[in-house]
Amino acid sequence: MKKLVLVVIPTMENAYHSLQDFVAINPPIGLASVAATAEKAGHEVSIIDGDAEQLTLDQTIEKIIEKKPDYVGSTIMTATMDITQIFYEKLKAKLPNITVIVGGPHVSALPEQTLRDSQNIDISVIGEGDETIVDILGALDRNADLKNVAGIAYRNNGQITITGTRLPIKDLSVLPLPAFHLLNYTLYRSYGWNKWVNGYRKPLGIIFTGRGCIGKCNFCAAHNVFGKGIRFFSMQQIKDQLDYLVNKWGVRVLYFQDDTFTANRKMVNDICDYIIEKGYDKRLEIMVSSRADTVHLPTLKKMRQASVRWICFGVESGSQEILDRMNKHITIAQIKKAYALSREAGLFIAGNFMLGNLGETRETAMDTIRLACELDEEYASFAIAIPLPGTELYQYCLDNNIPLPAWNDFGSVNTPPIPLNESLSAEELMKLRDIAVNRFFKRPLYFLKLLTRMRAFSIISDFVKMYFAIRAEKAAKRL
Repeated sequence: MKKLVLVVIPTMENAYHSLQDFVAINPPIGLASVAATAEKAGHEVSIIDGDAEQLTLDQTIEKIIEKKPDYVGSTIMTATMDITQIFYEKLKAKLPNITVIVGGPHVSALPEQTLRDSQNIDISVIGEGDETIVDILGALDRNADLKNVAGIAYRNNGQITITGTRLPIKDLSVLPLPAFHLLNYTLYRSYGWNKWVNGYRKPLGIIFTGRGCIGKCNFCAAHNVFGKGIRFFSMQQIKDQLDYLVNKWGVRVLYFQDDTFTANRKMVNDICDYIIEKGYDKRLEIMVSSRADTVHLPTLKKMRQASVRWICFGVESGSQEILDRMNKHITIAQIKKAYALSREAGLFIAGNFMLGNLGETRETAMDTIRLACELDEEYASFAIAIPLPGTELYQYCLDNNIPLPAWNDFGSVNTPPIPLNESLSAEELMKLRDIAVNRFFKRPLYFLKLLTRMRAFSIISDFVKMYFAIRAEKAAKRL
């Protein structure tokens, strides 16, 4: 039987440097989902997580060689494309006959360019990979032509061929559960600030209740893989995942990683009822993401009863004009109401804010900073807009001849941002981000609120570590 190894190429140190201890290490549910359908079709599959196991590129390659696979696959994000090229160049120097299959948002947006960028990648998967991987492996096992496999780009006698479109899987209930048994959940952890409540970050489990998003934001690349709209898994699939993660791995931190967990109110209530019925509310701390226009007080209260502690909102901007340019389709009034309802339900709030989107000026950026401080969430992150391939922002850059950097510079904390507006340079954007972080986190009343409501030692320890980590990053940039 031929073997498939799915690999998480280690990229955290390259992306986060001295800040990597504060970020989450998520189980690769996308790879586990692909592994599940491949296993169901009779293939032997394993997963090597280079980030979770803290491996170097060379160590990861040695682990792959030990498996003696016929095929290897991975997910590519835009910021990891360059290191992926290096990785597969090294791998093919040792295993020249191995077939390399890649997927993910970057590949789905640029399937042909991915193959042109790396001569060591053989097949690009466009969109969801669950069914595509089965068709690819079946064709390769039979030495059949790949032209009949929908939703891929591949090398064909020195030329790149893109096959017919593969539509998103309409009925997700036909899919097997992700191959959780191929992952070691003791290695996965949540964000550093998650431990401010109960003092722990792992084991971390992730569940998706559906695929896709109801939003159409100009900066989001999720639709490259999942298409437009949102589809849901069955309630039984979600129950089975909860049972496995809690009872098999003793998961203590759970993240429902849907872009909008609250999009399906009935499903949310059913999930909460099941968690309470099984007693999992006594064993879990849960985090979810939401949109401001989808929250409902009775549902939020039910979520809190079911051990949801954190709700994360994509606020993005304090300027209604900028929100409209982003295609967020929410208002600042809705954001404030969503925060008020979440607080009434007893939830901690994390807010995501973005600087530098289309039309941004210093004044609108300061509006965002003021709104973040006014909302006074328990945690806030401030990002600078990134024109990822497949997004409206990326197309805007192409249409307006805005220079784009190497793939490695899309999203690294150690590289300058990409200015999208003449009014704000890269240097000014970084200064605005520093202003946002300093104004939000250095408020005495904010710090006092955290110390009185959460675990004081964890908070003080993290703030001290983060202070010195940021200083180290700035010192490294000056060298």
